[in-house]
This record gives sequence, structure tokens and C-alpha cells, in this order.
Amino acid sequence: MPITRKRFEEIVNELRRKGEIVPATYDCIFKAIMRNCPKYRADLTSRLTGIPKKLILNTYKEMNTEYVVDNVLEKGKVSDVLFEVKDYVLNYEFNNRKWDGLIERNDAYLGKVKNDLIRRTKSYASLPKVIQININNFYCFLSKENLLEFKSRDKYGIIESNKWGKIYVNLKLIREKYDRGLKLSKLEKELLILTLTKVDEIEKIAKGDEELMEVAKELKRLTNDAYTIGLYDEEEERRRIENSIKLTSKKQGIKQGIKQGIKQGAKEREKSIAKSMLDKNMDIPLISELTGLSKNQITMLM
Repeated sequence: MPITRKRFEEIVNELRRKGEIVPATYDCIFKAIMRNCPKYRADLTSRLTGIPKKLILNTYKEMNTEYVVDNVLEKGKVSDVLFEVKDYVLNYEFNNRKWDGLIERNDAYLGKVKNDLIRRTKSYASLPKVIQININNFYCFLSKENLLEFKSRDKYGIIESNKWGKIYVNLKLIREKYDRGLKLSKLEKELLILTLTKVDEIEKIAKGDEELMEVAKELKRLTNDAYTIGLYDEEEERRRIENSIKLTSKKQGIKQGIKQGIKQGAKEREKSIAKSMLDKNMDIPLISELTGLSKNQITMLM
């Protein structure tokens, strides 16, 4: 069941008491930040992709028409952050947890965007470049890098096409760096602010910075408006992800059970062969050599 407005108000009152906000790690808050903070969106996108900030600010066009839901109780409007600027289409995905099928789901969305563009474009040569930016709130690909870029390459490193690309952000590594008191770059601060919950920390990191102050102000506004927190109903997507996580666990359990069964079956087979050899009065050292069982294990079968 979707959360009620009364429950939202209770949550907000508790957050106010603690001096906290609803962080942008919540899908609906992240999407609202990306929609309502144009300077932040342009600067972050420029630093991640190399696209000129001025170009993003001047040619930005929202492609997703299902961002804002009028009522907190509305259902069925889960959307991605999708927009275009001159010669580019940008898709942001905020991934809170790693689960089996996450990459495939995001690949499917990237493919859909490309197919839609092909249908709308008169010439293949004039297709814009599509970039998907995955902001992962977990350790991705066991990499020690904050940013990873993926393109389609052959074994010699030759890029197949420059018309699409994927960028992965490792938020956990940035948060670790912050917790250790290390100096952060502007890009790292812009990503870190998405994870912060305490108002004093947010104000400290945003102080004197135009783009970060824009985000800090919006985070406070969203938290103070319990009705806005429910911009999106994520029930179906959450259920789909939870089912995937459960299925992954089930698969792993089955695989482990099969391995254990095979291992146990092999041991029983070796014991059966050793027993037959003993019945034929074969020497224990020879039986041990042939079956791989220890002399003590064979003796116990007598």
C-alpha cells in the first residue's frame, strides 16, 4: 500500500526534530532535484560528460513528461531522468542497491531510448549521442575509481560507435573519502550532497557554492512539504526489484545445494567402491590410492 499523507507528515515532523532532511537517495527526491535545480543539473552533467555547461543551460529540453504527479496518492507514474541538449540525450539512473538484473534493466531502457530516437530521426548520421549516467549508491564493479566509463570496444580497444556511452558513479567511495575528512573536488561534492541527511552538514558543504546551495534549498523545500515527498508512486518498481533480489537469493541457494549434493554424492560413491574393494580383500593403501579416501576412512568401512 502507498504511504498515506498523514504518515508523511509524521515522518517530516520527526526529521525536523532531528535536524535532518529526506536525502536524494530516495528516487522521487533525486528526480525532483534533477528537475528543479537547473544550475546544479548543468554543472554536474558537464563535469561528468564534458558537455559545455552553457550548452546544457541554453538548449535543455525535458523529454520525460511524467515527472510531476499532482497528488501524493496517485499511482503508476514512475519515470527516469531523461532530457536532451543540442546533439545529446542524457539519461540519469539512481541505483540504491545492487541486484541481479539491474544492469540489464538499465540497458533495456537505454536501448528503448535509442530505438525511439531512430524512429524520430531522418538520418542515422544525425542521431544525437545517448549517454546513460548510473549513480550507484553501492560499490560497483569492485573498482577503486569514483567514475567509470563504458563504451562498446573490440579486443584491441577500438570503439565501435561514439553514438552512445555509459558512465558509472561509485557514491560509496566518495562517501568514504568524506567520512575520512579528505579534500573533495567540486564534482565529488555535487555527488556527495545527494547522500547527506543532516541539515548542518548540507549547509556546510554548500556554503558559498551556487549550484550546491540550489540543491540544499530544494532538499529543505521537499522535506518541509510532506505532500511533495510522494511525487511518485514507486510501489510497482520496488516490488519488481524486491522480487529480483529474492530470485537471486533463491538461485544462489539452489546452486549451493546442487554443489553440496554433488560433493556428497561423490563421497558416497567413493565409499561404496572402497567397501567393494575391501570385500575383495584388496590392500587398504591401494584402496586409498584408487579412491582418494584416507586410510582411517577406509578402516571405518570394515
